[in-house]
Amino acid sequence: MARRDPDAVDQEQQGAQEEEEAVSYAQESRSLGLSVALIMPLVLLYQFGVVYSGSSVGNMAYVWITGPFSVLGMHATTAVNLVVLAAAIFALCEVQRHGSLSLGFLGMMVLESLLYALVMFSGVIVAARFVCGTIQAYLALGGVSERLLLLSLGAGVYEELLFRLVLLGGGAWVMHEMFGFSKFWAAALALVASSMLFSAAHHVGSLGEELNGFVFVFRVLCGLVLGVVYLARGLGIAAWTHALYNVLVLLQ
Repeated sequence: MARRDPDAVDQEQQGAQEEEEAVSYAQESRSLGLSVALIMPLVLLYQFGVVYSGSSVGNMAYVWITGPFSVLGMHATTAVNLVVLAAAIFALCEVQRHGSLSLGFLGMMVLESLLYALVMFSGVIVAARFVCGTIQAYLALGGVSERLLLLSLGAGVYEELLFRLVLLGGGAWVMHEMFGFSKFWAAALALVASSMLFSAAHHVGSLGEELNGFVFVFRVLCGLVLGVVYLARGLGIAAWTHALYNVLVLLQ
């Protein structure tokens, strides 16, 4: 009987282990528990910034999410902090139930988000130059400021919670479970609808911008990209992609 080379056996075992780790990362990184754990630093930085600055930061999705608490007579920031604490406890329980929290996984998720953000940012440059002839037509923001940085972090969390988790994820579930759409068409229709609402919301209310056709269409495209990231890779990576993309635009 022929004897196998020990080095070849070790290489096969190492390859199998690496493949198993890659599959584990792809699955675990989409879990809600790890997603919540991943976005907690963004939430804490945003909340700390709001308290430290001593004034409310005008993040549209944050205002809408905290609105119902204000109507009920609760202090919006306190209510949100309680929700954040409950979400953190839930995340820790989920992670403990499915396995230990992997800091390596969280770091890889941030790096993956940075890759998607860089791809999105490159698309911004190409599209803006093609349509407007200059990148400043879309990216001119008047320099870096504390308020804009907080908006960038806050939008990454609260806009993803509202438009991707609730409208995209929830909308797809409703169309599939209640109206009998296939999973593909439910996700596709919810993706388009949530992306259009995501863009339109930036032009609504006291915090809204003046309507601009190019900016509206461009935000729809950004919503589609973030929606695909959410469907394929989960809430945490979508939120960090959004936040890091906003920071890249701000620094530009």
